[in-house]
Amino acid sequence: MKNVNINPLFKYGQKPWIMLLALIGISLGGLLLIGQVLALLSAMIMTSGGLKDIQQILVNPMAYPEQRTAILIMQGMSSVGGFIIAPLIFYYVMVKGNILKDFFRWSQGTLNLLLITIVMVFSFMIVNTVFIEWNASISLPEFMSGFEIWATDLEESMADITKYLTNFESNSYFLLTLIIIAIIPGVGEELLFRGYLQNIFRKMIKNDHVAVWLAAILFSAIHFQFYGFVPRMLLGALFGYLYLWTGNLLIPITAHFLNNFISLLALFVYQKGLTDFDAESTEALPMIYVAIFSVLFVAMVIYFKNNVEKTVKDEGLDRSI
Repeated sequence: MKNVNINPLFKYGQKPWIMLLALIGISLGGLLLIGQVLALLSAMIMTSGGLKDIQQILVNPMAYPEQRTAILIMQGMSSVGGFIIAPLIFYYVMVKGNILKDFFRWSQGTLNLLLITIVMVFSFMIVNTVFIEWNASISLPEFMSGFEIWATDLEESMADITKYLTNFESNSYFLLTLIIIAIIPGVGEELLFRGYLQNIFRKMIKNDHVAVWLAAILFSAIHFQFYGFVPRMLLGALFGYLYLWTGNLLIPITAHFLNNFISLLALFVYQKGLTDFDAESTEALPMIYVAIFSVLFVAMVIYFKNNVEKTVKDEGLDRSI
């Protein structure tokens, strides 16, 4: 069987530094230009207002609950520009390959890997509540008080926006949030951080683990949430290893989507009064649950890797950098 390289960015001998600079430039263009234009156009259509009206809404969105859907769609359009359109432009310009063929595969063992991934992600989310609580309660030394005030204010501001956008006033609005907060980031962020950045770092540094963690650190950093940095970084590392082990971007995309979907679903159920569990709480779950799911998570990782070896052999994947 013909080998398929799991690092498709460099199949024509591209230079990693050039690829990195091109990716940064095109991604910034996607976020700051394409995404903002799409967001603005969608806002003008949704609100039937001019630029001045839209600016007033964006300055204090909580004062306009009737525009919640419009603001959510604006966020979605911005994400599409930065995390979908820009990465596609990058691949077309710099690689000229078939992105579906290069990053996505389906074989006899793929379904089994996806099922294991579901259990793995849910288990990790339980374990990760320990790190969520720890990170949320960090107290910085006195000499970092300025940064702490800035980080706290930013965290509270983003929490207010998140609470505003995830007030599920209807089932249709919940479905819209799934598209914008679960599907678009699941696809776009994994393509950018795992498919592109992680592979570029692998080529530059020649160390798989450093590449995974560098991409995970950047993945967490772009969310600008200091008090959620560590748990999000750990999630990014998990997604990174899933891609590293399989060479199939479908696996980390599924994991990313599941993480966001489960969080949104838990919040939706809580808002409907169907459970007392508050998905927005930063408190860790009882240690007995954490211990049980820690064991389950480790078991799933081992089982996953054992299944991966067979899949990699069947697909003829080339693990070389």
